[in-house]
Amino acid sequence: MLRLPFLEKASSDENRFLSININAKDVRCLAFYFDGDVFKIVGSGKTNLPENAVRNGVVLDKDIVTQALKNTVEKATEDLGGKLNRAIVGLDGGETLGLATTIRLKRPTNGPIQKEEVEELYSKITEASYIQAHNKVMQITGNPETELEIITTSEIYLKVEGQSVEVLEGQRGENVEACVYNAFSPSYHIRSLQNLIKKAGLSLIAIGSQMYTLVEWLKLPPKELSDFVVISVAEDSTDVGVVFGGGIISTKTLNIGYLHFIDSIKTTMGLSRNEVENILETYNLGNLTTSETSVVKNCLSEPIKIWVSGLKLLFEDFSGVKTFAPKICLTGCGSQIPDIFEAVKKEEWTKTVPFKAHPEFSKISLSDIQKVVDSTDKIKTDDWLYMYAAPIIYKEIYGSQI
Repeated sequence: MLRLPFLEKASSDENRFLSININAKDVRCLAFYFDGDVFKIVGSGKTNLPENAVRNGVVLDKDIVTQALKNTVEKATEDLGGKLNRAIVGLDGGETLGLATTIRLKRPTNGPIQKEEVEELYSKITEASYIQAHNKVMQITGNPETELEIITTSEIYLKVEGQSVEVLEGQRGENVEACVYNAFSPSYHIRSLQNLIKKAGLSLIAIGSQMYTLVEWLKLPPKELSDFVVISVAEDSTDVGVVFGGGIISTKTLNIGYLHFIDSIKTTMGLSRNEVENILETYNLGNLTTSETSVVKNCLSEPIKIWVSGLKLLFEDFSGVKTFAPKICLTGCGSQIPDIFEAVKKEEWTKTVPFKAHPEFSKISLSDIQKVVDSTDKIKTDDWLYMYAAPIIYKEIYGSQI
């Protein structure tokens, strides 16, 4: 179950909502309509941001980003009748930390588990998870004063006497075990987003983990994955999620992403960021001349080597993970660069990482998310994938069956 704070109650028959993503490169919005069977994309918008308006998920220039958000929502809803302002905001690894917490309990009786016992168990899990997350954030930032908020909670498994159960209440047994995933974000970041959404004239339904939403879709057909690793090469970070038994065990973030590769080309060629992005899009399609392709490859070579080295260290630094599943799924705008995919497929960096078997790499595409249909026929690239996944949050809140 996904439990999200910041939930604004609305009528259960409300079936339209916005999915919003604010990153270091742009602000994006998809308008969704749920018809009882599938989620239909009925509008989309994107507004590019100037450099340093957003960095590592943190909004630095609130006025510029607020106006960009207004413009983006206007584009996404311009063909829709009536006002649509209910929004779900997804956060990536730049400002989130995810981890799983397991608690084992020995009861004095094997009678039915009572509601009060379940509430006490979850209270202990939340407390233990918060302490874990706070300690990790303190290690990363050196700031012991950073307060955190839980943005996503999901049960990975529940067991009574070693047997998996759907719910604990009412079950009989002395030995109880629960493993729960929680995603955290700094309180200051949550407040900043809430204020931003309000200034843009929107109504916030929820804030949730983008990594979680994607993993939930990948558990469903056609992928039906259970044990795997997600590597998301996002705008200014690379986020890694480790999944076992369909639940996210842990996440980590490397502060190198798509824009760092852009900057390398920009510095060498003396071009603007927009010009470089246009060149890179053509490069990704294989439509540059031989000489132009050679120049871009040379510009990407060194930063990709640094990225792979950082990725290797990131995997080696995962605590509480003894082995990694061999299925590795790549996503994010950076994964569209062919050199990135080729570099990560090379065996050298994986030799010191305890994979269960020889790693198999694949890219996640929009077609891997079923029950989402693009009625506008405008969303063509896989860098919209996280936003495609946002309806999972709507489903969890309103109980929609998909």
